[in-house]
Amino acid sequence: MVDNSLFIVIEGLDGSGKTSVSRHLTSLLDAENHGKVKITFEPHDPSCAGLFIRQVLMKKIRKFSPKILALAFATNRLDHCDREINPWLESQSGNIIICDRYYLSSLVYQSSDDFSFQDVLDLNDKARKPDVIFFLNVSNKVCYERMKDRNEPKELFETNLSTTRNKFTEAIQFLREKNNDNIVEIDASVAIEEVALQVLEKLYELRPSLKPRQPFLSNKLIQKPRVTTLNGKNPYSLKETSLELKVHENQLFENDDENSDKKLIRHIESQIDSMNFNKLGGLFLDYIKLQEISVGEKLPWTEMDAYELEYEMPVNIKLRGVGLILQEKQRYDVLIKKAPDIPKMSDFMFIFSPGPSELVTHYYERDQILYNTGSKGEGLFPSAQPLTQRDLAEGILRVSRELASSTESEKV
Repeated sequence: MVDNSLFIVIEGLDGSGKTSVSRHLTSLLDAENHGKVKITFEPHDPSCAGLFIRQVLMKKIRKFSPKILALAFATNRLDHCDREINPWLESQSGNIIICDRYYLSSLVYQSSDDFSFQDVLDLNDKARKPDVIFFLNVSNKVCYERMKDRNEPKELFETNLSTTRNKFTEAIQFLREKNNDNIVEIDASVAIEEVALQVLEKLYELRPSLKPRQPFLSNKLIQKPRVTTLNGKNPYSLKETSLELKVHENQLFENDDENSDKKLIRHIESQIDSMNFNKLGGLFLDYIKLQEISVGEKLPWTEMDAYELEYEMPVNIKLRGVGLILQEKQRYDVLIKKAPDIPKMSDFMFIFSPGPSELVTHYYERDQILYNTGSKGEGLFPSAQPLTQRDLAEGILRVSRELASSTESEKV
């Protein structure tokens, strides 16, 4: 384990605001620990048994054994630790990971009269222990109101909140006594932004070194950015950005060795990291064009920024896809929830995720989904390819070299 790494878990009833608080907390911590804060969630769809669990929760699979489901969650968690949590926390000092749900939820939802808290905990005995678990305590009324605001179908366990609340109380006490877990309860009845700030203050008590020298001026850090300038002609291009950043003037530019390229890409990436969200979104679309893929109109099926894509293969075969721009870092959970709204014609998807490439989950399994739009019916989730600011930096370097080569040709 690397010193100063921090494993944070956010828990609570369905509708308590776990996912929103996790996202806001990530934004707040990232402001002072840029590139060192990773957000994840459970069940973790990309990890082992993730699709089976998600299909049970979404009621696609209706016949299952509760013990098999408990085993599936434990397997998913161990694989999640091996693939995502442990490598991130052990890669460098000061790395932080925030997980939306963990084994406290398994104790609550997978235990039964003939399968105790201890039985569930035994299945998870190899899972990494969190440094702190925050339990968001909020009334049933607020939970139901927040679930209503989601405008999404209820999952398997999103009912009987009173019974679930009692089990959480018992499970928290059990983990404190039997597993020595550090569990902090937070009043989550206030606005989500205020809840995130409460959690942050508790983290400062736990790790004083996290506290910034200058206090946050406002909650602007956690406001959602919007792409508003990409309709019609895209005002941002890799070529213009290459000239703006003066990549061709860098002393490494003339070298073709691998180390020089890596250093130059990191240099470009550090410069584009401070660009506004609109510009990054525009560069993403231009990068897709660089792959000889046509970018069409903005799609109306989601509140997110999504664009029609088309790739022409030999013999006039055309593949259609979607270019999706995530408005916040590491919002991979939206891919699962928005999948049924993707037009059924889509064969592939490029996803732009702002932030360092190290934060990105690159592996996805292709789930069977039921489409809500267009030609309804079943189909495979589009083949998904995440792109990050590093990809944009590589695109800028490629365009810079092409520009330089073209200029040399004209001179000759």
